[in-house]
Amino acid sequence: MPDTDEPGEDTTPRRWRSAETCQGILDHMDEFRRSPQGQRLQAEEQAAEADLQAWLADQPGVVVGRHGGWVPEQWEGEVDGHSFYFRERGGDWDIELDLQEQRPGITRGDIVATGTIAAEGYGEGPRERVVFIVTTIRDHLRRQQVAEAARTVAERSTQLNQRLS
Repeated sequence: MPDTDEPGEDTTPRRWRSAETCQGILDHMDEFRRSPQGQRLQAEEQAAEADLQAWLADQPGVVVGRHGGWVPEQWEGEVDGHSFYFRERGGDWDIELDLQEQRPGITRGDIVATGTIAAEGYGEGPRERVVFIVTTIRDHLRRQQVAEAARTVAERSTQLNQRLS
């Protein structure tokens, strides 16, 4: 971890933090976790996770394999048989669908939706976020089904018109 108390002219750190400095940071974080404020924050996070799990238990076709993080926030799972990856960073988000391994450890999918955290329904907590993700994916899948049905109708209409002429 760079130690920025001795920047060069270009503000590039000149040295790395010592093990003692890093340990001090970890000790401070541990102290916060044990404080009343830290305990409240942990309780709120646990309640939000329980709320998320309760919602997921009632959602056939939805599986969240992992979620979390702050920078970036990431979610992975499956909706109605389609694997997905959601990533938000800096207020912008993307949803990838039908993930494929590109090379070992690297998966990518088709980007089916992008936006910002100002999008309607984006929400604050994990439950609101997963509802937003699932709704966005299912809306995309419905649009795909409608487009496919329209193509099929157009093809059959053309075939029928050719037979009648």
